[in-house]
Amino acid sequence: MQQGTVVVMNLRRGMFVVQIDEGDFAVFELLAGIDVAVGDRIAGDLEALGREELQHVGQRQRFAAYGQSGPSSLAACMRLVGN
Repeated sequence: MQQGTVVVMNLRRGMFVVQIDEGDFAVFELLAGIDVAVGDRIAGDLEALGREELQHVGQRQRFAAYGQSGPSSLAACMRLVGN
């Protein structure tokens, strides 16, 4: 199970960018279940496309998200998130 840190949030669109510990970035859309903030640690298949169940490490809570990008650069993720 991969882990990463939320580095960008777009609350209006319900999207966030995770920096995967291995170095890549990925965009997810929050579907339901939890509040996510910059600095939060997230675990799961962070390279997934489509619906995925992730875990908020600090809150030990699972939540639904939708992988929008797969492993990408920060610049590509920022275009998707729209910040």
